[in-house]
Amino acid sequence: MDPAPLSTPAKPLFEACSVHRTMQILSDPWSFLILRELWFGLRRFDDFQTTLNIPRATLSNRLKSLLAAGLLKQEPSREGGRRKEYRFTEMGADLYPTMLTLLRWGDTWTKTDEGAPLILTHRSCRKRCHAEVITSCCGTKVNPKDVEYQDGPGVGLEPLAAWAKTNRSSKPNNFTAPRACSVARSLQAIGDRWSFLLIRELFFGRHRYDLIQKQIGMATNILSNRIKLLIDHDIIEASTYGKGTTWFEYHLTKSGLDLYASFLAMIQWGDRWLAGSKGAPLTLIHKKCGQAFEPKVVCKACKQPIVARDMGYKPGPGWDVVYGEDLLLQNMKPV
Repeated sequence: MDPAPLSTPAKPLFEACSVHRTMQILSDPWSFLILRELWFGLRRFDDFQTTLNIPRATLSNRLKSLLAAGLLKQEPSREGGRRKEYRFTEMGADLYPTMLTLLRWGDTWTKTDEGAPLILTHRSCRKRCHAEVITSCCGTKVNPKDVEYQDGPGVGLEPLAAWAKTNRSSKPNNFTAPRACSVARSLQAIGDRWSFLLIRELFFGRHRYDLIQKQIGMATNILSNRIKLLIDHDIIEASTYGKGTTWFEYHLTKSGLDLYASFLAMIQWGDRWLAGSKGAPLTLIHKKCGQAFEPKVVCKACKQPIVARDMGYKPGPGWDVVYGEDLLLQNMKPV
C-alpha cells in the first residue's frame, strides 16, 4: 500500500485589509524610490541607476516586480532606436497622492536644520502645495478620532500575499545616501510592512502587545524589534497598564498620529486597485456627519485633488544631491 501523501500545512489567514495589500508594494523602499524618480521625470534604466546609485541587479529585479504588479509599463523611447522607457500605468500614477502624504510627514517630522529638500507648487492655485486628507462626504480634514470603522463588502480572511516576503533593509541609510529626500526619510522610519501594520493596529484601537501580535501574526521577536524602532523614532510610546504589573500598552505619539493621512491614502489606493470583485474590506464613517466616506488627498491651499501632472518642483533649502543632480534638474517640471 502506498503511504498516505503528506498534507500541506494550511497558510495562516489574516483579516483582509487594503493597507496591508498596499504595503506589499510600499514596504520595499527601493521600489518606491524608483517610482519617485519616475514622478520626477526619469524614464530610463541608466537614469534610475545614476540617481539612486542602486546595484544594477537590484534595479533590474525591482523594475521587473513593478512591471509584474501592473504599476509600470515599457514603451519604445521617443528618441527612436531599440531603447525602452518606463512609464506609469494608471494604477501606478495613482500612488502619487500617497507619496505626497509621506513627503509631508517627512518634511514635518524628519526635517533637518537645512529645511525641506524640495518645494512643490500646485499649478491650479499657484501656491506651495502641502498634502491634506479630507472626507468625500463633507470635505472636512480627517482626524483619526472622528472616524469609525465598519465591515465593508470585502470583509473576510486572506493569506499573506507573495509580496509580503520583502524584509526590512539592514542598511536603511542607503535610501537617503543618493540625496536628501523627505520621502526616503519617512520610509526609513515606517517603510517596513510590519512597522506600518503595527501602526494600523494602533489606529484601530488595539494597544496591547498580545492583541497586536494575534491580529497580524507577527513573530514575537520581530514585533519587539519593530516596537523598539518605532519608539526610537518617536512614533509610538509605551505605558504600563494594570495595577502593580509590568505589562505595556502602546499608543501613537503626535508624530505617529500624523501618519493618519498616509494610512488613509493607502486605504483609498488599495480599495481602488486591489480589492477585486468583493469590494473594500472596510467602510469609513465620519462621525461628525454620520456619512460613509472615501479619503481624498487634496492641496491644502485650494482643496483640489492632487495629481502628478499639476505639480511643479524646485530645490528647497535642504536640497543636497550626491548622484545625478544635473539629470534631476533637467527633468524636473519647473514651477
